[in-house]
Amino acid sequence: MSDDPTGRTLLLPDGRRLGYAEFGDPLGRPVLYFHGFPGSRLEARLAAAAARRQGVRLLAIDRPGYGLSDSLPNRSLLDWPKDVAHFADALGLAQFGVLGVSGGGPFALACAAVLAGRIRGLALACPLGPLADAACRPCQPWPISATIRFGHNFPGLIRWLGRQLARQVGCRPDLILKMLSLTSPAVDRELLKQADVRETMLASGRQAFVQGRSGVACDMEIYGAGWGFDPAAIPLSVTLWQGLEDPVVQPAMAEYLAARLPACQLQLIDDEGHFSLPIRHMDEILSGIG
Repeated sequence: MSDDPTGRTLLLPDGRRLGYAEFGDPLGRPVLYFHGFPGSRLEARLAAAAARRQGVRLLAIDRPGYGLSDSLPNRSLLDWPKDVAHFADALGLAQFGVLGVSGGGPFALACAAVLAGRIRGLALACPLGPLADAACRPCQPWPISATIRFGHNFPGLIRWLGRQLARQVGCRPDLILKMLSLTSPAVDRELLKQADVRETMLASGRQAFVQGRSGVACDMEIYGAGWGFDPAAIPLSVTLWQGLEDPVVQPAMAEYLAARLPACQLQLIDDEGHFSLPIRHMDEILSGIG
């Protein structure tokens, strides 16, 4: 194990490395953090102070092909709970909480569907919904819906977009933040100006593409495909946090997803965007995860 708590790896049974970072209280209750898209384990640095205050051992895992985690070709959403189970076993975690942020939301729900007996609490922050569901399409901003539609008809488009993202972030990671700022509400734009927030997001973005485009391309295909499980069958209580000013994952998508989950407490927060919601409400989010 590395002495650097933000750059650790463990070996999975198939020989792949899984990268992760630890933040917060090392003796606290364990909560697994699933990063957004594109992101990495370093994204959870923004939650480190809240984790310390809440007595949480926050364990942020790179998905395959991101950061320090080896790629897994042709992976599906339901491959993720298998990796998570091996991760928890390796760290001696019989039970744990789960937090899925933005693009990490579907991966958190996949774990809830497969590993419900081990999950003590589940929270989602501005999560992506089931984009392949026809009824969900009106809830999607047009760039997402267009990408999904063309991705079904032209699979090469997803791989091309992954290459373009990798090239842009590799050369100028700040361009992603500039593009996000163009469509972000004022509350998010102000946060992105803060040096600590900006540097963390840049570092997380670089790690997302440090191995190339494989992780991002796989996630894009996963988001556009069926989940492989029915959210209505998830037996766990879920708390879903959503900013009402979020233009990336819009409130309508949160409402659609919450309606599909049998036991979901939907927290719609005024005057919060896609980035401000998890940053400014992380204490509340973590305090509700067992």
